[in-house]
Amino acid sequence: MPDAGEIARIERDHCLDHPAEAADLAIVFGNRIAVAGMAQAAASLFLKCHVPRLLITGGATPGGPGTEASVIADAITALGVPRQALILEHQATHTGENVTLSLPLLAAAGLLSARRVFCIGLFCTGRRYAMTLHRHWPAPEKRCRAVEYGPVRRGAWHLDARARHRVMAEVAKVPRYLEAGHIAEWPSPPAGPI
Repeated sequence: MPDAGEIARIERDHCLDHPAEAADLAIVFGNRIAVAGMAQAAASLFLKCHVPRLLITGGATPGGPGTEASVIADAITALGVPRQALILEHQATHTGENVTLSLPLLAAAGLLSARRVFCIGLFCTGRRYAMTLHRHWPAPEKRCRAVEYGPVRRGAWHLDARARHRVMAEVAKVPRYLEAGHIAEWPSPPAGPI
């Protein structure tokens, strides 16, 4: 069990949730764990005019029909976001592919000149998403929107054994992935409340 200082450090350094602000794009890193939360986070940025486009990335995974991208896109459009605001990437099977397979789609949409990009993803993975994006697309500023799910919640994840395991496993990936060259050091802007 991590102590209070370690919990605070993990939330500060890994579980990033930056304030909503104007950006050129939001990238939704697909999953089947928190579809409703991912859709809500993305739709909120779009509907409050913080971003004009949403890229949703994620291929076919166990747990249901369709790709992660299509399932999340359907949930986003159900919240009032027009389909033409979405760019979908349907092949990615891991975070590196979420980025590398999305870059040609962003180029085709004329978005590689973006100055600020939001990464939308699971609560404990924000830093790794941004570091993966920074490795392959260093130019834009990166911001994160954290999606809490089940017991994986700010201030409480350490109280549930499965949530604690999930968060600690995510934290352990960062130095390994840095060493392997899958991600790059990224100067995170300060996180803050929404």
